[in-house]
Amino acid sequence: MLIAKDSKNDELIKSQFIQVVRDKDKAIIWHSLFGNPKIVSKETLGFLDYFSQPIQLSSVFDEYDFGENAKESIQDLITNYYLVRKDFNEREFLAKHMKEREKSLADGSLINYLGLIMSEACNFKCSYCIHFNNLEMTNRIKNQKKFMNFEIAKETIDGYLKILQKHRKAIAEINFGGGEPLLSWKVIERVLEYCQSNYSKKFDFQFSINTNASLITHKIAKKLKEYHVEIASSLDGLREGNDMVRLTKSGGSTFEVVMQGFDNLAKQGYPMEGIAVTVNDQNFPFIDEKMIDWANERGMKEVRIDIDIIGMIQVSVEDIVAKLMRLRKYAKSCGIEIAGFWSRPAENLNDSTLDSHVAFCGAVRGNSICLNPSGDIYGCGYSATQIGKLCEIESFHDPKSPYHCFVNEHLTGTMKMCKGCMIEGQCGGGCEITQEFARMSNTVKIERMCDFYRQMTCELLIEQLQEIDTEIAIE
Repeated sequence: MLIAKDSKNDELIKSQFIQVVRDKDKAIIWHSLFGNPKIVSKETLGFLDYFSQPIQLSSVFDEYDFGENAKESIQDLITNYYLVRKDFNEREFLAKHMKEREKSLADGSLINYLGLIMSEACNFKCSYCIHFNNLEMTNRIKNQKKFMNFEIAKETIDGYLKILQKHRKAIAEINFGGGEPLLSWKVIERVLEYCQSNYSKKFDFQFSINTNASLITHKIAKKLKEYHVEIASSLDGLREGNDMVRLTKSGGSTFEVVMQGFDNLAKQGYPMEGIAVTVNDQNFPFIDEKMIDWANERGMKEVRIDIDIIGMIQVSVEDIVAKLMRLRKYAKSCGIEIAGFWSRPAENLNDSTLDSHVAFCGAVRGNSICLNPSGDIYGCGYSATQIGKLCEIESFHDPKSPYHCFVNEHLTGTMKMCKGCMIEGQCGGGCEITQEFARMSNTVKIERMCDFYRQMTCELLIEQLQEIDTEIAIE
């Protein structure tokens, strides 16, 4: 017998945090605070409804004849907090777990990832740019130091690696970002060489770069390949769609120069494995199956599509969701995965907030630090929230520090605006940049972005249920 004796005598009630997405005779349920998703039958849903009012489990056993398998399933519902004691406060229980998690903030053990903001400048002026649109609302954009020098980069790397070494971590993840980081290519090259020559015996380096690709020459492509630098770049549609939003500083076309960069990588035997697409009102009509065909022809396996996170296009949420799901289905038939910020809550369902530090991204989870050319520390390269300075890199995570407070304010269950949301524990307020821009500009409708994430989560879960039905049918 798996059911604990005290559980049989306790009065149990269906958790108020249970969420349900149905498709035909199956459903996915999850706990909006704790996660723990499960595929269940309509009979299980009916069983849960039986506990809409407190009732002793023993009385249910007396009334119905359950087999051992059914009793194991009931135990599972109790273990994962779908059935709880009537006096059990789930929010207080979560808060205690979050309090314990604070300990890992103060010692820096959460830090895994370093972002070097190599350039606060860019040779493009994209209409949706989160870097400049968000930073223009703060004093950070007025910083006179636009490019990171090697001395700042070296000191940052040394400090970051000390943190990793303190906690016996052997994998060092370093990203070059901006602005356009390749405007500081000579410094990037020196950083790559420095890490390799001074630390290669102690750390396994995983380098990455976020670039618009326009400055990638044959020489740069060769060096990126040599150091296995993972490249993240964007193309916001084919020529017509891309050139609606992805512009040079003078407002000209960028499609050809981006393609030249991609081609230079391919000629070095280091082709792009995927691209990111940002969508706003201007290019939304041009993002279609032709884009997927183009990516497929170039052997890409991933196309990331993000809706402008600080503008949130005026197309109806229903139309955005419908297009994304249609393209996602088409892309899967080509062996291409489509994801975006909108898939993050569904992805986070795989981890319970009681067992893992679930958050929307590494910045609010406390896993990443990003330094700008002046040596100021941010959680994200696009953020305006400073959480420390380079001169204090070995102690910036101390209790009550800006870093400590920032991460603590984003722990599951702490954000007031999220309370009661169906994906509260999986989304946690969404992208922090959206939040920052909304606070400073008073133009972003956060509720609309939240509705978008909720609808996409439901559709992605329905997609999972339908895929399971397909597998069963094939078998």
